[in-house]
This record gives sequence, structure tokens and C-alpha cells, in this order.
Amino acid sequence: MKNTFTETKTTSYGQGVKNSLGGVIAGIIIFILSFVLLWFNEENCVRLIHKEDFINKNAIAVNSNMVNRSNDTKLIATNGSVYTDETLSDSMVTVGKALNLARTVEMYQWVEKQHTQKHRTSNGGLTETTTYSYEQKWDKTEHNSDKFKKTEYNNPKFTYKSKLISANSGTMGDFKLDKNQIAIIGNYQDIEKLEPVKDFKIIDSYYYKGHNYSSPEIGDIRISYKYVPSGADVSIIGQQNWNNTIGEMTTRDDSVYLQYDGILSLKDMLNRYNQSNTLLTFGVRFLGFILMFIGLQMLVNPIIAIARFVPYLSEITEFISSFLLLAIALILSLLTIAVAWLVYRPILAISLLIVTGIIIYYIRQYIKNKRSTRLIPDEPV
Repeated sequence: MKNTFTETKTTSYGQGVKNSLGGVIAGIIIFILSFVLLWFNEENCVRLIHKEDFINKNAIAVNSNMVNRSNDTKLIATNGSVYTDETLSDSMVTVGKALNLARTVEMYQWVEKQHTQKHRTSNGGLTETTTYSYEQKWDKTEHNSDKFKKTEYNNPKFTYKSKLISANSGTMGDFKLDKNQIAIIGNYQDIEKLEPVKDFKIIDSYYYKGHNYSSPEIGDIRISYKYVPSGADVSIIGQQNWNNTIGEMTTRDDSVYLQYDGILSLKDMLNRYNQSNTLLTFGVRFLGFILMFIGLQMLVNPIIAIARFVPYLSEITEFISSFLLLAIALILSLLTIAVAWLVYRPILAISLLIVTGIIIYYIRQYIKNKRSTRLIPDEPV
């Protein structure tokens, strides 16, 4: 079942100009924050590279079934199967010899979505049409209906919560793992065979609380379970301690501890570490660039808002400003990254400065060619 509701809001030309002026302060803050984000992202990138270099130079690959006391306090890389004899249980399910037991609670509830379309009026105003849609669906996220636009779509509160239960300890060969290390082990398996529980029906590997699973109602609950059985494979890089534990190694500038599912060599773990760091670094760089563009856009919005009073001029102004602001944001982002790297990686910094110079050169050539085209007089007939 899906219901919709449409709301239209009109902003006059004068109010639009006033709103854009009010956004200038926010634009300045966002613009400054983009520089801060880009700078600290590059600093963090360098830190992660130094950590990778430290691991590569100091980590000793060891067999988890043979603890060598001479490696105490040293950085080791090892792997193996993690075992426990613990039984994990909540009020509904009990699993023997399990490392983790995860309960996922879903409720059949109303979910609000909204989509807004904007149209410019002939007098420079703005008409915003927002469509709110309300759909009934199973969702593990609790949607607070008190914040819905339409108050008649009511969701009850979750009476059961999703949770994770982990074994207190486990062993990987001769090494001991604590609860925090076990909690991040993945490789979950579904619990398909469920035991009867009071007030719940068992349907499609779910505990279901309601009248009709084929035609659920708002507030119906379904609960699923999955677990990590004893014997899951894990790979770890960390400090070997005197009590046969593997912990975090504290260095002068950082701390070192890596853990991955599966049997991985030292090289494989470093490759995964490098890949995740690369994705993080480029993701934050893109976010910084977008924030810089948004900040610049908010700074020039008053000019665009004033231009909207003239037919067709607003569209031209918006197009030109968007193109130029994207170029400016790109240049400033590259310069910020280059300056940040200049402190740590001068070769890469010089390369980025060259790329930035090329971009600036082609933008200047583009503007110069446009000016030359406008200055050429029409040929006589």
C-alpha cells in the first residue's frame, strides 16, 4: 500500500533574494570547512601510509599454533581458526559453540519518502512542489512517525531491539582472543531451524508476531537470527603479548592493529589495508570538493537571485556560474591537496601543481577564445 501527498510552496522574487543573502554566512562556513577537511584528509592519508610502511618493515609472520616468546612485544602477522566452547543465548534462541549471535528485528511500518521539483516563475519567483509518499514495508530501522509530514500515518515503537551477543573469549591456535576481537568476526550463517517460542509463529526462518504474515499490518514484528560458528578463520596483525594475546601496538605517532576475516598472508592483509585507505582518501577528497562547490554556490546565490528578475538571464547566469564554480572548486581543491602534500610528499605535490596549472591554462584559453569571437565584426553582405 502506498499513499501520496503533495505540497506546493511559492517563494517570491524578493524573498528569494533575502533567503540567498541569509545563506551567505553558511556558504562561508562550508567553504572554510572544505579546506579544513581536505587538509586533514591528506594529513590522515600520510599517517596511514606511514602506518603501512611501519607494518611492512616490522611485522613478523608467525604460526598461530607455535608461540615464540622471543616475539613478545613485537609486531606479528598471523592467521588461523578461532574456537570457543561458549553457548550464546538471548530470550528466544540458544546456539552452542558460537562466536557471535546476531538478532535482527524488523517491523512492518510506514516509511516516508519525499521528492521535490522546482520551477521558476516568470517574475523571478520559485515554486517548489514536494510529493510525500507513504509506503508500508518491513524495515529494521525505526521510523519515527512523529516527524512525518502527515500525522495520520502512525508507527508504534519497537518492542524488541536488534542486538549482537559475542563470546567472551576464544582461541586461535595458542593465541587468545577477547570479546572485542571476536565481536568483529564476520562470516555469518543464517539460523534456519528455529525452536518454538511463546507469542511467536515460525514462518520463512523468521519469528513472526502478528495476525497474518501474508498480509501484515502496521506494528507486526519479525525477527531473524544469524551466527558465526566456532572455527571461523581470522587473520590479525598486532602486538604479541606475554600472556599469548594479540593487542594494539602503540607507536610514536599511531597505533597498529588490523583484523580481517579469512586466512590471509601479511601481504594480502596489507593489500586490503591499502585498498580501504585509498577508497577512504579519495572519498573524502570528493566530499571536500563538493562542499567547496556548495559553499561557493551559496556565496554567489544572491547575484543569481537578483538576475532571475530578467527573463532568460537567470538560466545563463546559473549555467556560467556553475561551470566556473566547478572549475574554481576543482582548482582550489587540487591546490589545497598539493600544499598539504608539499609538507610530506613533495614529488606528488609538484605533479598536482602541474595538473592545476594545465587546468588554469585551458580555462584562460577558453575565456580568451570566447572574447575573440565576440570582437570579430560581421562580414559585409
